Amino acid sequence: MGSGIFVSNEVVDLGFVLLTYLPVGLISARWLIPRLTAMPRHLASIMLAAVMLTTALSWAIWPTSFFVEWLWDIDAENNIPSLMASTQLAMVAGVALITAWLGRTRPAWNRIHLLGVGLALLLLALDEFFDFPRLLGAVRHLYFIVGPALVAATAVVAVRAPRRVLIWHTCLVVGLALMALGGLVIDDLPESCGTFGFLRLSGCLDTQFLEECLELMGGWLALVSSLGLFCDAVPSVNRRVQLLPFMIPAFWIPFLLLFSPANLIEVSPPDQPVSARFDSGVHLYGYRIESDGLPSSIIVRLPFGANAYEQGFSIHLLDQVSLESFATRSYRFDTERIVWPKRYGFVPLYRQFANLEISPAVQANHALWIVLSLWREQDGKFIRQKVLSSDQQLLSETQVILTELVIPAEPAIPPAPPAALFDNGFALDKATLPESARAGETLSIDFTWRSDAQGSEDHVQFLHLGHAESGEWFVYDQQPLGARLPTRLWYSGLADSETWQAPLPADLAPGRYEVFTGLYRARDKERVPVTDADGAPWLDNRVALGSLVIDG
Repeated sequence: MGSGIFVSNEVVDLGFVLLTYLPVGLISARWLIPRLTAMPRHLASIMLAAVMLTTALSWAIWPTSFFVEWLWDIDAENNIPSLMASTQLAMVAGVALITAWLGRTRPAWNRIHLLGVGLALLLLALDEFFDFPRLLGAVRHLYFIVGPALVAATAVVAVRAPRRVLIWHTCLVVGLALMALGGLVIDDLPESCGTFGFLRLSGCLDTQFLEECLELMGGWLALVSSLGLFCDAVPSVNRRVQLLPFMIPAFWIPFLLLFSPANLIEVSPPDQPVSARFDSGVHLYGYRIESDGLPSSIIVRLPFGANAYEQGFSIHLLDQVSLESFATRSYRFDTERIVWPKRYGFVPLYRQFANLEISPAVQANHALWIVLSLWREQDGKFIRQKVLSSDQQLLSETQVILTELVIPAEPAIPPAPPAALFDNGFALDKATLPESARAGETLSIDFTWRSDAQGSEDHVQFLHLGHAESGEWFVYDQQPLGARLPTRLWYSGLADSETWQAPLPADLAPGRYEVFTGLYRARDKERVPVTDADGAPWLDNRVALGSLVIDG
């Protein structure tokens, strides 16, 4: 067993923070903050407390879910620590620009330096939250040029500046140096595991935590420096001008949240409310859909303490008749958006994004289901979660039907005139009858339908054969286009055909039969009023199609 002191990674992180923050805080409290005027002094103290609190929470909070882990990860973007760091750098930039604007008596080179500091740190503020190097990939080398150049320029200005402001330029150099040490040096250190000098670590050294701590403290020193230069340049300005640095976060934070990829807060309820509970404790509250009818996200509540990354959901696109799957996408829970819908009493929910692409194999004018299932990973296996309760139809004990849709076909030119026009916007363009059929066999009839309205409910088409001599009737009912496309899913512009295969009874009397058809609502059995192409109503709301002979 090797020699050395055995410590945990958390203790190393804590020791590093104490050795960095305490000396800087004490020195600042003794020599820096008292030199500021009242308003800047309060701002510097508030920001120091915010930096320390943010660092302490990111170190101390134990993640109970993937969302909590991301929300307080000091090395992540679009979360609370990055919001804090970005706002602090934006304040440095803003105060530097305000000082360059108001300090008109200063030498031009001094104001140019402040302008450069302001623009450079404004870029860093945006990068701290949005992470430009990750997005652009090719600009990281600029940091190695701009950073040292900024430090060098500040050192030159400090030498030429009056003695009374030397302390602020020195503070700015130290702050920029700490930021560079964290972002350009520690961030590129190789991973150190097991041992670090005389320390024996329980795991690997968290260099990202150390890097961000240095950058936060360096940013705060840069803020104190800019406030000091602000007080020196505009010592006699009115109270409104001294409040300008306080206004920067009021504009910067909403700006970041507005353009954040995470979009942390959303108050509006889901487009389609749903209530479904699973045996894993997950509660489905609703989903959102795109204009094409496909879901764009689901909204869920995870049980407290659940490991979100071990759970996930799958979205399936199924044919309602064959149950063939045309698309499936699976996602682990990686919560990026908090939803606080008023209708649920501001319960914190998570919006999980989904992206289901329609396969080219999907046939148009076929009823489809969007089906959701939840799963949990256990020992490398993905186990579906049973649905305990749901206000939606279930396909199985683990599958919730979210919605249904149809992929429209290319519009066709309708023939003129139609055989029948129904009051609900449907039209029977034509029906093709055989001249004869045999009892005990099937009667094949082609129907061509068109819709000029959006379907909203189910209708059933009836087929009546009336014996010309005896008055005997044969009745057969089914959906106009079969089970593949119920009328509730018909859309404006639909044009489609269906061939019926109606089984004829073996004892059906031979002879000539008059053939009629029409529609009735499934919910109340009421026939839909219908007219011919000239607007004349059909008797009993039955459309006469012609006649045929039944052979014995």
